[in-house]
Amino acid sequence: MTRVARVEPISQKRDNKLIISGWRVIDVTEPSEPQEISQHETEPQAIDAARRFEAKTAEELGSDPDDAQDYDASDEQAGKRFPG
Repeated sequence: MTRVARVEPISQKRDNKLIISGWRVIDVTEPSEPQEISQHETEPQAIDAARRFEAKTAEELGSDPDDAQDYDASDEQAGKRFPG
């Protein structure tokens, strides 16, 4: 089954300020049962982890292909290459 991931900030409110201390990747395939799958120091790291998670599960038997919706559509290989 193709999974769906969401990236969201890890935040705390202090003295009327919102402090972002990191980023988490949430598996929201089942919207009523979100599950945290990882935490990261920066947003780009979390986005990369979410893309890897979605791409990996898209390769499982019976899954729909990854739609690569957040990649440059003019590049046929966009979103299909992940550094080692």
